[in-house]
Amino acid sequence: MEQGVFLYNLQQMLWFVLTFIVAVCVATRDILFKRYANELSVLELSSIELFWSVPPLTLCLLFTPVPQLDPGFWWILLIAIPVNGLAYFLYNYAITISPVSLTVPFLSFTPAFLIIVGWVVLGEAVSFWGGVGIICIGLGSYVLNIDRVKDGLLQPILSLKEEKGPWVMLFVAFIFSFGAVLGKKGMQLSSPLFFTFLFFVIFCVVMLLFLSILGRLKPAKLIQCKYVGFQLGALLTVHVAFHGLAIMMTAAAYMVSVKRSSILLTVLLSWLFLKEEKIIARGSGALLMFLGILLIVLRPFG
Repeated sequence: MEQGVFLYNLQQMLWFVLTFIVAVCVATRDILFKRYANELSVLELSSIELFWSVPPLTLCLLFTPVPQLDPGFWWILLIAIPVNGLAYFLYNYAITISPVSLTVPFLSFTPAFLIIVGWVVLGEAVSFWGGVGIICIGLGSYVLNIDRVKDGLLQPILSLKEEKGPWVMLFVAFIFSFGAVLGKKGMQLSSPLFFTFLFFVIFCVVMLLFLSILGRLKPAKLIQCKYVGFQLGALLTVHVAFHGLAIMMTAAAYMVSVKRSSILLTVLLSWLFLKEEKIIARGSGALLMFLGILLIVLRPFG
């Protein structure tokens, strides 16, 4: 009995540690991507990350047990690739054209969009805590630019028109709301770890072929920037592997909530390493938006 309790507690601690490492990987990756964007174009950086991620992800896939694939699995995978491909390139574009600390927090709108889509399309009722969560995310986006309130109550929102990044990221969050549904379904039709590795291996290869067809793939640049590629590829591999492991150990809602702490970490790292300004306002706004995610995803107090 005591051994069973010990193993259960160990598992609960392990999924949290794995997920927090995922959050650190996501935040670090975004900071590095922003840093290297001063030397390389968005598509060059994207191709480098994709190329150097294929070998380690493929190796992981080879050691992953193949589950029974239920009908519809390949269709889900087929749809998920272009949906996430569009989000991937727009995400990378967004963090390079505007301050990371102002742009990344807008990913918080993904769970809000999930609720809104369910309400509009399926007629699902919005829970009390879901509504409060949406309000927190909206308030957080306002607080990100709270220093502009001296020019008028609407200025914190209106001033966002000066930056393209947050608007692009808002669209990315909308796309991710559909991608999240597809990913969840793909895991249900196979297994979390197998779907995660298989999806990202195919995703990386397809996106590289897409860039090659467009004539934007530069083989010499891929080899020349192997140090950059190793960093980005290693971060993505650890992200994918630990994500797949953690989601097998606990409810997806808990895992996603901890993972989204990457938003707060990104804001902090942008201040420490990129010297971005207005850290108090943007940190407070990001914290409010993260609280909104927790309220939506975890649905406290029933």
